[in-house]
Amino acid sequence: MARAPAELRLVADLAAKALAGAGVPAAGDGVAVAVSGGADSLAMLHALRALAGPRGWRLAVLTVDHGLRPGSAADAAFVADHAKALALPHRLLTLAPADLERHRDAGPEGAARAARYAALWPAADELGCSWLATGHTLDDQAETVLLQLLRGAGPDGLAGMAVRTGRLLRPLLGARRAETRAACAAVGLAWREDPTNAEDGPLRNRVRMRLLPLLEDLRPGGAKTLARTAALAADERDWLDPLVAAALAGSVLEAGGVDSDTPPFPPSATLPSIALDAEALAALPVALARRVVRAAARRAGVAVPDAAATDRVLALAGAADGERTGWPGGSAARAGPALRLGLPLD
Repeated sequence: MARAPAELRLVADLAAKALAGAGVPAAGDGVAVAVSGGADSLAMLHALRALAGPRGWRLAVLTVDHGLRPGSAADAAFVADHAKALALPHRLLTLAPADLERHRDAGPEGAARAARYAALWPAADELGCSWLATGHTLDDQAETVLLQLLRGAGPDGLAGMAVRTGRLLRPLLGARRAETRAACAAVGLAWREDPTNAEDGPLRNRVRMRLLPLLEDLRPGGAKTLARTAALAADERDWLDPLVAAALAGSVLEAGGVDSDTPPFPPSATLPSIALDAEALAALPVALARRVVRAAARRAGVAVPDAAATDRVLALAGAADGERTGWPGGSAARAGPALRLGLPLD
């Protein structure tokens, strides 16, 4: 690291601090680095490469061609060539239309994300990597908090992204987007730009291009403040997790599907579902009951309901047999004494 440019050392130091706080990876662990070709993921790759030697980590590179826009294949080939130049093991993963169609209920962006992870996890395993690292930055965290606010999310949503979620690592949550670009420029990397990131349609793009700059103008440092809010909310969530787990355990009548901490949940051999005791759920304080419903959805392996859908699920605890509700990627129905969460309604 002594010979690395100061701009790259800054990003590497932020990544080292974040991963040290998470307590992973351990010496000898393999880390699959998801690289899109953009400045954030390229800076992460070079930062982790600077850290890997002294810490005994093994790195590999994964890149996904979604096939959704002209130029995506060239971007993926650029990453593959870069991995070869660095003498790192790598995989170029190409998605087919059917891969995206499986997740259509999640919407265009959600489907792309789910299909991407569905390809990344097996590839990481094939390369012997215990961890998958993505290049989300502090700016991405600030955008996520604003999006959750606009969607009416509760405290869990405001917690945004964590440095570690199961086997998924986000080492750059303390780094600004401007810092990753400066690091790439200092190393002499000409990164790729995804033109869809500049489109005005997707809500995240509008938050990035309009809302965050406005907030920074009104109150400089707004992005860091939003990221700090996420960290505080995450601390509260972590403190409450054991209470939620105990309440969920006391409410479960039957569980199927998956039981995994790897996001997003991989396909299960059994039908994703979980049945909760409706009476026990209704007896919980509403704030705790909401968390139990969301935890139950995660345990079952179906999409976690948003705030409005969570309240509709809770309303079923006092509803008549056979009543149901749904949300993108999941559904709930009253079935006798049980409230069952499972796959989306037909």
